[in-house]
Order: sequence, then C-alpha cells, then structure tokens
Amino acid sequence: MTKTKTFPNRNKSLIAFLGALALFLGLFQVLAFIFFNNQTDTLVKISQEKENLSYENARLEREITRLTSLPLLEEKAQKIGFVAPKQQENSQPLIIYLSEQLPIASAN
Repeated sequence: MTKTKTFPNRNKSLIAFLGALALFLGLFQVLAFIFFNNQTDTLVKISQEKENLSYENARLEREITRLTSLPLLEEKAQKIGFVAPKQQENSQPLIIYLSEQLPIASAN
C-alpha cells in the first residue's frame, strides 16, 4: 500500500491564491458594475438631450416655414407700405427695373 505524500504548505498557498483571486474577481465585478452603471446613466442623459434637440429642431423648422410663407410675407409687406404692381392691359403686372445705383456711403 502506497501512501500519497501531502504538501500542507502547498495546499495552503493554493487556497490562499484561489481566495485572493476570487476576492479580486469579485471586486473587479463590483467596480465594472459601477462603471457601466454610470456609463448607462450618461448614455440615457445624452439620448434624452438628443431627443429634446430633435423636437426643438422640428419646431424651429415649422416656425421658419410659417414665417417665410408667401401669405405671411405679403401681409408684412402690405403693413410696411409695399403695394402690388399695377396691371397692364394684357393682365401682366407692370414691373419697373431700377438701374444700378452707387452706394450712398461709398468707401472711396
């Protein structure tokens, strides 16, 4: 009958190493969870900000479209004194082109 030799110091050091490894992996898992949880919060905030900016962009585009619509521009032009061109005999409006003028305050 052969007896197996036991190495008590080797077993203790192996158990200590495996315990330290388990502790390290547990700590690493907790730190990774905290890190990715913070990243998720940041990602949610960025996503919400992107959505808010998209809604604001769409609202501004609608406002620009409304303010530059032809009926609104005609109304504003009439309020500040513009008048529609007079009609000619062949139903075409009379359009007078102005000649190019020198600027009033010239740089020369």
